[in-house]
Amino acid sequence: MREFGNALVIALISIGLMVGALSISLVEFVPESTPTATDVILPTPEPLTATSTFPPTPTSTIGLESPTATATETFVNTATPPPLCPPPTGWTNQITIQAGDTIQVLAERYRVTTDAIRSANCLPSDTLFVGTKLYVPPAATSTVAVCVPGSINWSRSYIVKAGNTIYSIATNYFTTADTLKRVNCKDSDYIYPGELLWVPFVPATRTPFPTAITVIPSFAPSTPTSLPYTLTAPPTFTPVPPSPTTAPTATDVPFTFTPSPTAIVP
Repeated sequence: MREFGNALVIALISIGLMVGALSISLVEFVPESTPTATDVILPTPEPLTATSTFPPTPTSTIGLESPTATATETFVNTATPPPLCPPPTGWTNQITIQAGDTIQVLAERYRVTTDAIRSANCLPSDTLFVGTKLYVPPAATSTVAVCVPGSINWSRSYIVKAGNTIYSIATNYFTTADTLKRVNCKDSDYIYPGELLWVPFVPATRTPFPTAITVIPSFAPSTPTSLPYTLTAPPTFTPVPPSPTTAPTATDVPFTFTPSPTAIVP
């Protein structure tokens, strides 16, 4: 009986040891945790300038659920901006350049100088482009008096004839050429046959100024006069015989020997 009890105790102790060892093994075993996905934030790429000749190559980092890097190309304008050109005082009108407009035409139209238009609109030259806008001064009011032909004691009764001049008509009517042009609203001395002019009243006894007459000289054809023809005989050639010429005669000249002087030694 005692042996049975000892065996039972030993069996229980063995079972307890086995259960303890199993418990310890279960406690020491810790399962690995599942990795958690982590978002990797990439730095924003620097803006690219227009001076680069190659397309930018973005650098991306491979990771779990990593965002895709997008390169943005930015063009930087390095040109110097033009200076502001405010309109001058009083030049509130703005026009659009049409075909045929030049800076000279605009200067005459608005009664200013070309330099004033160029300076007011900051123009580098006189070249204008269709569609551009320019500042101009207000349209000037014309103060030129309208010429009304005629005057007191004058009548529009003289018809210009061929050969008349403004000076001859003025002399015939006791006036001056400038007065005659002013009354007839003329800027020049040009008149034409058939034109009706204003002239002053003159006495009936006035002797008109003679009209200029153009004299055309006439030439009478000359009649040729025939002269008698006298035949003159040609001169007669008379041959002259050559006269004989005597040849010179050679004359013998005698030879004379002249001794040379002898030197005298003192």
